[in-house]
This record gives sequence, C-alpha cells and structure tokens, in this order.
Amino acid sequence: MISAVATSNLIARKVMSSTWDHVIQAEIENAALVWPDSLAKTLDYVPDSACSVGPRDLAALQPDRPRHVRALYATGWTAGHGSRMKELVGLVCETELNSIVIEIKDDLGEISYVSGVPLAASIGASVRKIGDLERMLEELHGSGVYPIARLVVFKDPHLAAARPDLAICDSSGKPWRDGRGMTWTDPRKREVWQYNLAIAREAARAGFREIQFDYVRFPDDARLTMTSNGAGMEGKDRVDAIVDFLAYARQELEPYKVVVTADVFGLVCSSRSDMGIGQILEDMAVHVDYVAPMVYPSHYRKGEYGIENPNAAPGATVRRSLSDAQARLAQVQSGARIIPWLQDFSLGHTYTAREVRAQIEAAHECGIYEFMLWNPRNVYTMGALGGPSPEDACRTKPQLGPFPEDVVLLLEGPESTSRREALSFPYRLDALSLEGL
Repeated sequence: MISAVATSNLIARKVMSSTWDHVIQAEIENAALVWPDSLAKTLDYVPDSACSVGPRDLAALQPDRPRHVRALYATGWTAGHGSRMKELVGLVCETELNSIVIEIKDDLGEISYVSGVPLAASIGASVRKIGDLERMLEELHGSGVYPIARLVVFKDPHLAAARPDLAICDSSGKPWRDGRGMTWTDPRKREVWQYNLAIAREAARAGFREIQFDYVRFPDDARLTMTSNGAGMEGKDRVDAIVDFLAYARQELEPYKVVVTADVFGLVCSSRSDMGIGQILEDMAVHVDYVAPMVYPSHYRKGEYGIENPNAAPGATVRRSLSDAQARLAQVQSGARIIPWLQDFSLGHTYTAREVRAQIEAAHECGIYEFMLWNPRNVYTMGALGGPSPEDACRTKPQLGPFPEDVVLLLEGPESTSRREALSFPYRLDALSLEGL
C-alpha cells in the first residue's frame, strides 16, 4: 500500500517535470531541426548594436563562479520542492558537478516564482512553483552550489496570447501558431526584449550569478520567410534581431555583473546558414560570455557528420560538433567560451552511464571541461560522473531542509491554476510509474 505522502510526492514529481510528453516534444522541437544551408535570409543585414563587445574576465566578474561549470538542469517545479532539490544538491556535492541550472521562465511563458515585473503581473504569468526564491538561492550558495537561471525568451505563448500585438504573425496578419498550436512572441519587438530582461534583472537581484537565455531564436517554420508585422524593427532580418537582442541584453545586465549565456541548436555549430531561425554562431558569440550548443546525439539525423547513427555514437557526435564550433570561434576571436548541453535521457537509443560519460569525455578531448546535463524529468545518471573535483573541495554539505508542505502548496496554491488540468489526475494512481523517481 502506498502511503498518502508517497502518493502526493509521486503526483508532484510528475507535475514538476512539466509532464514528460510536453517537455520531450518541446526539446525535440528546440534542438533537432535540420534546415538546408541554401535557405535564404529575408531582409537586409543592417547592424545596429552599439554595446561593447569582447571577452570579459569572468573570475573578476563572478569570483565565486567555479573555474569549470559542470551542471544539471532543474525545472521550476523541481526547484520549488524541497526534498527533490535536496536530492539534486546532494548529487552535485557528491560528484564532479558544482552547479544547477534552474528554470525561471519556461516555454509556456510561466515564471517560476511570483514576479514583481508589472507586465508579468498584469498578464498573470507567475506560477508559484518556487515559494521563496531568495531563500532557495541562499541555501544553494551556502552549500557551495552555483546557481544559473534559465530563461526561455521568444517562445512565450502566454505573453503572445495576452498581447497579440507582440506575437509573431504570418503573412495574413494573424498570430502564427506552431504544430502544437502555440504562439510565439516576435523577436523584433523591443517590448518583448524589455519584458524578458526585466525578469533577468529580477533574477540577478535575487541572487543568480548567471543568466542563460534559451529559445533565443525565431520559430522553426520555413513558411515564416515573410511576416506581416515588421513594425518596431523595420529593415531587420532574423540574424540581426537575435544579435541585437543579445547585445542589448549584455548592456542592460552589465551593472549586475552576471555571466551571460545563449543556448543554440547543436547544428548551429556546423551550419553556415541561420537555419531559418536567426542563429549564426559567430555573430551570437560576440555578445555573450558562453554559447551553449545543445549537442544531444539523439537529435542528429542518421548520416550526419558521416556517422551512421549519431544517437548510437554519442562520443563521436559530440566531438565533431564541438570541434566545428571551436574552429569557427577561433577565427573570429570573440572571447566566448563553449559549454555544451549533453544528453542524459533516452530517446531512440537507451542511454546508460556509458553513453553519458562518452559525451563528457568527448568534450574533454576538445579541451572543454565544462558541461551541463539535460534530463526533462531531472533524473540523472550518477554512474556517469566522477568524484568531486579538488577545485570544488571547499564546498559544504547540502543545507537544504525538507519542506513537507510543498506538495500541498503545489496542489492548492492559488497561483497554480494553469496547472489545474495536470493536477486533475491525467495519471491514474495505479498507472503512475515509479521508474526513475
């Protein structure tokens, strides 16, 4: 017989994962696309950025930043659940890991804490997944764990629905929708920039030392070669919009002395086109401290890089992708470093400690000793990780205490209305899987 507490925790863990189907589908869309190099840009490139560029001294910028960041990812739901976070912090402190990437705004446009940003309040974007953000960050710092804020930028159906004037539209003038019916905000709209950077500044004030921008791109739809709403940034093409946003972001965040990272498609490391989404590696690298390619082997088509099945050859796939990125960045001398997202989940091929470790070793062979592990359910393979690094030896033991009321808050909190359907038991109790929990 499963106890009531155990049952609540099972349900909460399912909800905190943002549901497996939604998250894994979103990640396939966010990292797996392949567009022909011949795909043309639509508008003239007219650079507009006046922000200072070039490498920054990260040790001076953030003295407590690990020399080599090795992180895992946590959803907002996980971060707000004390016992789950305690487990992840324990994993970090027992292994070579030293950091946690925490989702503060997801690809539904939901902010993981109660935000004071006026626009966020007016559109109801806050979902109280994390009850006390500052306290959580204090406890992470106290445990010697470096926190990184993940902020999804332009895939924001919540803002796009509340403010259609900020949505990207198709040629008919109607809000464009992706294959799952989601609307996106327009990367050319400066008000969209300001909204996301207000959240980023709020995160920095709360105690995050690093801001990581994800979905810094246009939607991946070849039909969007032309749109009807170019107002606000006339004359800009996709690449310009993305580059100018990053330049503006670095300028706006400069007073907060945070490290700035941008996630990119894995194939951006090798593609010379913008892949229809506005991402060109060299152009983006000029305005960030790190580029983070999502080099998940499962997201490369068969035959890519001459590898028969990239998903079954994780080391070779990661090695080739990162080598391409290094060669390109060396030519432009941007100063940006590379920190790859590595795969710690199974999709089309079973990933064990061997497959996860092969990716880490491939990065090492490229001279890259930093990485981030992605698992949508936040369940990680401890056997793939080495012991604590001597450079992290000063870390203390985890200080996060249990929060027994967290499940009640998740189930009954007034800010959780957008998750009501998930909490209305789409999972029958007898069908809940214990695997990986």
